[in-house]
Amino acid sequence: MKFREDIQGLRALAVLSVVIYHISPHHLPGGFIGVDIFFVISGYLIMGQIYNKVQNSTFSFSDFYVKRFKRLFPAYFVTVAISSIFAFFYFLPGEFGKYAWSLVASCLYVSNFYFYTKSGYFDSELQGSPLLHTWSLSVEEQFYAVMPVIMVVAFGVYKRLSLLILSGLAVLSFALCVYLTQSDVSFAFFASFTRFWQFILGGAIAIYSLHIQKHRIVCEAVAAAGVFTLLTSCILLTHDEFPGIKAVIPTLATVAVLAFSRKDLFIYRLLALKPAEFIGNISYSLYLWHWPVIIFYQLHFETDLKALDKIVVLACSILLGILSYYFIEERFRKRVSSKVKPAKRVYFQVATMSAALCFLVYGLTEIMPMRFSEKQLAFERFMENHEPDYFRPGVCFLTSKHPDISYFDKDACLVAQEQKENILLVGDSHAAHWYAGLAANKKQNQTISQITASGCKPTISYKGKKRCTALMRYAFEQVIPSGKYDKIIISARWKMDDLPWLLRTLDQIEVTKAEVTVFGPIIEYTQPLPRILAHSDYEEKLVRTRKYDFIENIDAEFKSKLSDRNVNYKSILQNICATAADCKTLVEGKPMQFDYGHLTQEGSLMLTKG
Repeated sequence: MKFREDIQGLRALAVLSVVIYHISPHHLPGGFIGVDIFFVISGYLIMGQIYNKVQNSTFSFSDFYVKRFKRLFPAYFVTVAISSIFAFFYFLPGEFGKYAWSLVASCLYVSNFYFYTKSGYFDSELQGSPLLHTWSLSVEEQFYAVMPVIMVVAFGVYKRLSLLILSGLAVLSFALCVYLTQSDVSFAFFASFTRFWQFILGGAIAIYSLHIQKHRIVCEAVAAAGVFTLLTSCILLTHDEFPGIKAVIPTLATVAVLAFSRKDLFIYRLLALKPAEFIGNISYSLYLWHWPVIIFYQLHFETDLKALDKIVVLACSILLGILSYYFIEERFRKRVSSKVKPAKRVYFQVATMSAALCFLVYGLTEIMPMRFSEKQLAFERFMENHEPDYFRPGVCFLTSKHPDISYFDKDACLVAQEQKENILLVGDSHAAHWYAGLAANKKQNQTISQITASGCKPTISYKGKKRCTALMRYAFEQVIPSGKYDKIIISARWKMDDLPWLLRTLDQIEVTKAEVTVFGPIIEYTQPLPRILAHSDYEEKLVRTRKYDFIENIDAEFKSKLSDRNVNYKSILQNICATAADCKTLVEGKPMQFDYGHLTQEGSLMLTKG
């Protein structure tokens, strides 16, 4: 296969979109499609190479896997080894233990399935894992493990059935992708076999020579449309119900560029520009380094990423990517090319180095608790073992694990009765955490009903995930207008731009004559509260990590705009914090909040008394 400079430009687009998305998802909400671009490119290159060698009867499984290890392992090993050092110094014992298991999974190339098992209500554990991004590397490695066998069978043994075999696998993979996206979106996202169709479509371009060489204007237009679609997708696509049908868009756009781009076209020259080629060259190392940089930067500076922080993180990621490319990838590649090692020796070295690192990190998990007092360890155990079942997930609280309104149990959640004062709680997870307290402290003649879903703002904007639009429409167009509820409590993780929609929502439900109470935003931290309390300098750390000014501005604006309306506004911030340096954090020795802001059951009970 001839070297194509435009593929380096595609790689640059892919890696920059992913990196920017991880650093600032608000500015590039669809940047995650960079991974899909990589999958298609890998299919094009790897399946094309295998096909050519099978046709020439020169393919060797041993040579193929040795080249893959030599290409990918050195930079990967250095990245995870250095990440392990930082993890030892920045993590608590339980966190480091989870890191150790993620390292083992990553070294075995099954981290995609490991991280799937750790996806929960809020995915907080995933977002704090320095090796989370290795899930896509595991998907690729699983593709490398399976596809050579399939290719040898399809093109070496059953040549006449080769097209049928690849087409059948692609269709099956795509069907599973669509089905699982509807039933278990996390599994569809992390699983490898739900992504194989993307690799196969890329490979089909190389195998069946689907390169368009005539009609220059058509080629230019289609290739340009492919690049434009990718750029547009980075801005407009969301990860709701992804991969599924949505994944077709970046996949076919990448396929279009691979099939129609050629050297005499403007779009080829654009993708082959030196800056794009440079980023494409370092794309693997840049991808490896960017996520650990984000995680440890935030832990060190104890802050959410602001504008300057984002620039620094991006610059550091690129710098480390450059160093890794020139001093590890390139140096190792040149050293390997000058001296060919036996396959068994390469396998032994990879296995030995991986095992040694895993055993060393696992051994350090035994030492970690010695650095902390029993009180500190107790706070961490609380954080590790806490399960917010009192939110009533999968019943009255829809989550990523319960993504459809069919999970909402109307009989259990809507319990209004005649001759009683009926209260309805509506909102996202920052509403669901109030249910335990409201239910425990309600009067004998009161009922508490609950309509909540994670990440779903209780307004008539009807934006966001499918569970949000369906459940909020049900709440505001059917349940509330029914007139069964005397009091309505609306609560959410409010942002400034939610206010206009909240005001419109209040105007709409005003005709019901129900008494409406809006709960303001709760105090938040840049780290989980129990994690902060588990450090010896927790008092200073609380002040450093508390987002008081940010929450106070939202609280003041909501209070001001709602003051002239027939609405009760309850400032949660003022109930918790007397000043920026004086906020309640404990209830009977237990943390009031179990993560950055959600209330524990004890916190909910205390704040709803009276």
